[in-house]
Amino acid sequence: MRGLFVFIAGAILSSGCSGPSVRLSTPEPIVVDINMRVDVYRGEGEEGSSAASRERQPRGDLAGADARRRARTGDIQTLKNSRLIGESRDGLLVVLSQPEGSYGEVVARTISEENADRMILMQQAASERGISLDEVQRQRGELWRNRSFRGEWIQAKQDNQKWKWMQKP
Repeated sequence: MRGLFVFIAGAILSSGCSGPSVRLSTPEPIVVDINMRVDVYRGEGEEGSSAASRERQPRGDLAGADARRRARTGDIQTLKNSRLIGESRDGLLVVLSQPEGSYGEVVARTISEENADRMILMQQAASERGISLDEVQRQRGELWRNRSFRGEWIQAKQDNQKWKWMQKP
């Protein structure tokens, strides 16, 4: 039995490294079909980042307004967390404390763009539902104030039915 084992081990070891051949080329080129979207944004201060170039973007489209709002959600939440902005009673954001300098301009522009997109969506909702824009703004204001996190600024009615700015309890 031991002789058989030595014979098999010797046969395996004497065969060396010549195993099956592996072909590394293909008879036909590999085709990869990729669909890809590339968005290029210019930073602050770069050529073409002026207000005029931003205004060239179409503003009346519903899908675009929704996409832009989703894209800036993180920026809006950061401004809310910094207690610089608040949700008003009419469904729009208000800058409550504008920083100095270029950052203050960025905050103001961000809120202006967000409010413009919110208005597009609210006008569409009013049109689809056959109700006034004021009613849609009231409903959205309530919705967004209710969705706000504790400590964020909201415009709320007090006991005497006057609107006041307060941090959400």
